[in-house]
Amino acid sequence: MLNYDDFIWNKYKIGAWLKVNDRATSQLALKNPYYPSKAGPALHYDSENPDSEDSIYQDTSIQALQHRGLKLLSCHTALEEQVRAMIAHENLPQQPEEIVKEMLAHTLDNVLVVASMVSAIALLQIDGHYSYITV
Repeated sequence: MLNYDDFIWNKYKIGAWLKVNDRATSQLALKNPYYPSKAGPALHYDSENPDSEDSIYQDTSIQALQHRGLKLLSCHTALEEQVRAMIAHENLPQQPEEIVKEMLAHTLDNVLVVASMVSAIALLQIDGHYSYITV
């Protein structure tokens, strides 16, 4: 659910469903709390010191991490499963395909949706650009 915009978080009450609070209000999140940077849309930081809390290097928002080069992948198969769970939990009347289509239309910018994360990881490992280790 990290990969979806505020419209999806609000419409489907993702914060309530997943018990995620907005950091600013301590209330259930109605917007994606992981996306926006504390430095604002312009990403203006008071310090260039990597150790400073006021630098981009200490900003863990998706917006700042993407600015630094992070590439996010989103698994279509997992989305379908999440939507089925959300429909069951919230007793939603829509068909899963309808919600999946809507959510895909509201994926954050620069997020690559892949058919299967398992396959995508295997291809990245073969190409030598990725290593997946569980601890």
